[in-house]
Amino acid sequence: MSTRKYESGYSKLKKKKRVEALIESQKGALDKFVKTNKKSEIENNSDCSLNEQVNNVNHDENENREEVVDEQVNNIYANENREGIAGDNEIIVSVNRQDNIDSDTNNEDREKVLEKSSHKNIYDPSQWTTIDTNLRDLLVENGPIKVTDIDFPKDAYARHFSSSFYIQQLSNGEKRERRWLVYSQKLDKVFCFCCKLFNALHSTSKLAHEGSNDWRNISAKLKSHEMSNEHIVNMSSWIDLEMRLLKYKTIDKNVQERINREREHWRNLLLRIIAVVKTLGKNNLAFRGTNEKIYQENNGNFLCLIEMIAEFDHLMQEHIRRIKNDKIHNHYLGHRIQNELIDLLANEINKKL
Repeated sequence: MSTRKYESGYSKLKKKKRVEALIESQKGALDKFVKTNKKSEIENNSDCSLNEQVNNVNHDENENREEVVDEQVNNIYANENREGIAGDNEIIVSVNRQDNIDSDTNNEDREKVLEKSSHKNIYDPSQWTTIDTNLRDLLVENGPIKVTDIDFPKDAYARHFSSSFYIQQLSNGEKRERRWLVYSQKLDKVFCFCCKLFNALHSTSKLAHEGSNDWRNISAKLKSHEMSNEHIVNMSSWIDLEMRLLKYKTIDKNVQERINREREHWRNLLLRIIAVVKTLGKNNLAFRGTNEKIYQENNGNFLCLIEMIAEFDHLMQEHIRRIKNDKIHNHYLGHRIQNELIDLLANEINKKL
C-alpha cells in the first residue's frame, strides 16, 4: 500500500479555513492589552505585529497562539524602548524636575520605606507580603533585580534555577529578555514581577503568589504564564506606571506641588520673622506695644518691622493678605511665637558660650 507524500485537497482546504478563522479571531485582539491613551506608535506597532502573526500561521500552526502573544508582549517592550530612546532628554529633564520639586515629599516616603526594610532586602520577592503605593513605586522606579552571580541551590534531583531562564527563546530563533522574571534567593523560587505587584490578589498563577521552584517543568510554566491574558494586562500596567514615574505624571502631581510650595512659603516666612526677632534683640529694643494688630497704631516694633518688610517683599505681602482675608488663623506674628523664638535663640547662644 503506497503512502501519500503530499497533502490532499481536502486537507489543504481544511488548513486554509483554520488559517482564515484564526485571522478573523485576531481582529481587535490587541485593543484589550493596549490602553487607548498611549501614543499612536502603539497602534501602528500593533497593526504590524498582527500582520507578522498572520504570516507566521502557515509556518507552524501549532505555535500560532504562542507567537501572537509573544508579538503582543514585544509591542509593549518595543514601545517602551522606543519612547525611552527617542525622549531621552525629556526624561532626564523630567527626572531632574521631580528631584527638585518633589524631593522633600518623595524622599521622606522613600526613606520611610527603606528605614522599615533596612534589615531585609526589599528587592527580594519574599519580602513583598504587604505592597503599598510607596513600595510599588520604589520597586517600579528601580526595576526588577536579576540574580546571576551566585551558585543556585540544587534540589533532591540536582535540578536548579539557571540564568538562561531569563531569556525567552522564540520559535523563529529570536531571543528576548524576560524582564518580568525575578528570582528569590531566600525562597529559591521565581516570581513574576508585574503580577506580584499589580494583581496578586486576583491572579491564579503561582508566580504571582508563593512562587515556583518546579525546575523540571519551569520552562513550560514560564511559557504558559507569559502567554496568559492577566500577565499581559499587568505588564501593560507596570510599563504605564514606569513611564509616568519617569515623566513625573503621577496622579497626585498637583497636590504634591501645592504641598511643596506651601512648605517653602512657611519656611521662608519663619526666616524673616526670626531675622526681625534677632534684630530687635541685638539692639535691645521692645517688641510689643499696646496693640497686637497689624497696621494699627501703637502695635510695637515687631509688627512695625513686619509692615516695613511687606512693602518690598512679596512673600510677606501674601502672608498679610491671608491674615486680612481670614484664610489663616496661625499667622506666627503674636507674642507667643515671639517669646518662643527668643527662648530658642537664647538656648542656642548659651550652648555656644
